[in-house]
Amino acid sequence: MKKIININFQGRVIPIEESAYDTLKQYVESLRRYFAHEEGRDEIINDIESRIAELFSERLKRGASCIADED
Repeated sequence: MKKIININFQGRVIPIEESAYDTLKQYVESLRRYFAHEEGRDEIINDIESRIAELFSERLKRGASCIADED
């Protein structure tokens, strides 16, 4: 059984497996490194995070109890 935590991601409360959260955190950090020297990097990263949050919300609305590693 995997531990589930609730996170606030782009203003949405998302139940997510702890291991999936670690993966998400690593991905966002990699985006920050990738766009570190780009003009408008904060807006780019915010847009990507917003889209991820939308996809997570859609998944939860379809009946998933939480966001898993596969998501």
